[in-house]
Amino acid sequence: MSLLDPELFERRDPFEPYDLSLDEPLKAQHKEFTTTFGYIIMSCQDQLRGRNVEELQIAVDFLNWLMPEADQRHTIASIEKMKEGKQTVYMTDPRKILTLFEDYDLEDQDAFPNATPEDYFAVLALGKCFEAIETHDRLSAYEGGKTRSVMEGVYENFPDDIQKSMYHNSIRARDSLVSEAKDLLAFIDGIRFAQLRSRNNGKRGAKAKASAFNQLNERLMAVYDEKYTSRSNRDAANRLYEEFREEIDSVLRTDAPAHRVSIWIGQHKRKIQ
Repeated sequence: MSLLDPELFERRDPFEPYDLSLDEPLKAQHKEFTTTFGYIIMSCQDQLRGRNVEELQIAVDFLNWLMPEADQRHTIASIEKMKEGKQTVYMTDPRKILTLFEDYDLEDQDAFPNATPEDYFAVLALGKCFEAIETHDRLSAYEGGKTRSVMEGVYENFPDDIQKSMYHNSIRARDSLVSEAKDLLAFIDGIRFAQLRSRNNGKRGAKAKASAFNQLNERLMAVYDEKYTSRSNRDAANRLYEEFREEIDSVLRTDAPAHRVSIWIGQHKRKIQ
C-alpha cells in the first residue's frame, strides 16, 4: 500500500461535507463515482468525528512511518518461516498494519489521543479517497479537452502516445485507490473489538508505550522547552530540524519535516497552557 501524500489534508478539508447531488443527480460532481466517493468520505468522517485537522496530520505521519515498518516486519517473518520450512501466510496490507498496531499503546499517544486502529484505518481510507478524487478530476479535465495531459508540469510536453499511456495508467490508479479505500472500510467493519482489546490488555505491560514516532515527538518538545520557547514556532522548528535532522528524516515521511515539527510545537504549547 502506497504512502499518503503528507500535504493532502492541507489541500482538502477532511471534514467538509461531500455533496451527493441527490436532488440533481445529473449534476453530480464526480458522475458515476459520486455515490462511492460520498460513501467513503462520510463513513470516514463519522469514524473521525470530534477530531481536528492537526490530529489527522499527525496520524498521516505516523501511518507513513508505520506502513514500511509493517511491510518489513512481515517480509522478515516470512523469510524466517521459509528458512524453517514452515508455510508462510499471505497478509493483506491492513492486516500487516493491525499486527504492528498491537505492539503499541495507541491510546497513549498525546498528539492523536485515545486513538483506535479504526481511527487510523479511517484516516488511511479518507486519504486514499481524496487521492482518487484528485486523480479523477485530472482525468475528467483531460477527457474534456481542458488539459493536454493527466499529469501537470513537464508531462504536458510528452508525445501523444505517452499521454495515452499515462491516461490509462491514471484510470487504473484511481480505481485501485477506490478499491483500497473500500477495503479499508470493510476491514474497519470486520475488526473484532473485544478480542483485540482483550489481547492488548493482557500484553500491555510488556508492550512498548511509545513508538519511534512518539519518542521523537517527546524528545523534540523537551528540547524546545529547554532552549527555544522564546522563539516563533517556525524558527524553533527550523532549529530543531537542523539539530536533529538525521533522526527526524528517518522517522517522518514528509517533504516538509520542519513544517510538521512546527505543528507539533503548536499542539505542545496548547497542551501546557
